[in-house]
Amino acid sequence: VARERLDGSGINYPPQLPNERGDRAEKWMSLLISVIFRRVGFSSVLLNRGLLEATWSIVYGSSFGIIIVSLTQLALRACLLSEEIHHCPARYPDYKTAAMRAFDMNIKTALSIGISCIIIVLGTIIIRENPVVYVWNMGPLPNMMIYVASFCFSYLIRMEESTLNTSLQIMKLNSLDYGSGMAYNFFYGYLRLVLSVHEVGTTSKGIVGRIETYINKNNLIRENDPLYKAFPIKKLFILIPKNLFTPTDLKEVSRDNPNDGTKCWMEAAPSLESEILDRAGVKQRVYKNSVYKIRDPNNENDTYTYVVAEGATPLKTLWDVIKMNPKMSAIFKKHQEEIVSAFYKTLLEILNDSDECRGLCEVIYYVDTDKNNKKVNVAKIILQRIEELERKQER
Repeated sequence: VARERLDGSGINYPPQLPNERGDRAEKWMSLLISVIFRRVGFSSVLLNRGLLEATWSIVYGSSFGIIIVSLTQLALRACLLSEEIHHCPARYPDYKTAAMRAFDMNIKTALSIGISCIIIVLGTIIIRENPVVYVWNMGPLPNMMIYVASFCFSYLIRMEESTLNTSLQIMKLNSLDYGSGMAYNFFYGYLRLVLSVHEVGTTSKGIVGRIETYINKNNLIRENDPLYKAFPIKKLFILIPKNLFTPTDLKEVSRDNPNDGTKCWMEAAPSLESEILDRAGVKQRVYKNSVYKIRDPNNENDTYTYVVAEGATPLKTLWDVIKMNPKMSAIFKKHQEEIVSAFYKTLLEILNDSDECRGLCEVIYYVDTDKNNKKVNVAKIILQRIEELERKQER
């Protein structure tokens, strides 16, 4: 059993549980750099240079090596930026923000590059010799060792770190990133249980069965009224707003103009019957799905369209983290677009790969604010998607 230490300094893990990684790799890397520097200094002494000049050769050569590695990093970032500028304004509000995220660096990297530049400039003034020629004259072996040491040093200070680099790493984690993890938890911990007819419990009907029960119970079948659209699409609509926030009642984001008090397009109706399951030691856990009625308040001839709709709760939780946890809010906010995008794509893949849930859930990923930063009418977005699905069914 893992136990937190009494003094709060950490956690004691038994051998069978994974412990926190230490700094052994950094220590060995530092030892390697030290050995390389001593070898370079020794080579300088063998070339009939004094101890002072040998020390200067190490400092000057190391600074030159750091500059070369940093220039390589900057060139790589410029190449990466050439792709990112094509993702404005989807991922970045403007080109300036894209460039800042590509070229930002941690304080260790900035200090190392700044100090190295100062040493190179002052050294060039003192020795009055081209730095490339000076380092080249140290010999091929010292040259190679200097660049190896500089590369190892760049690893120690995490020279490659940038907001863009982190975002790219997130996308390369093969569903191990935070957004994909939320999608898997959301599906297997919730969606699968409310969408499909599973074996746990004899009252399980799945989303389609519970919608049909709702229609019969509330007498929503009107064959003589062609405009009456009670549940034209028998699916669960999951809303994924780009900015994460979904209100407690979708009615709040169903106005044409949210600032002038216009009438709402949506209103809550009684929920579907609950799924009651035993899960992870919790007895009789209740799972509910909300029903909403959508109607254009400006059209007297319009009739209600019933839908089962809700926001993606993991993203609402992420929104709470960003708003309430100052320690993590800056990090999550920088990579918010990547996290939400990964959540959406992974959730679609899971639903499409699931034989029991395929076709039972409609995921809507949308821009939830207009160019004036006003909330869009989510009711119109849902109705538009319903029309698209109805046309698809008619084909």
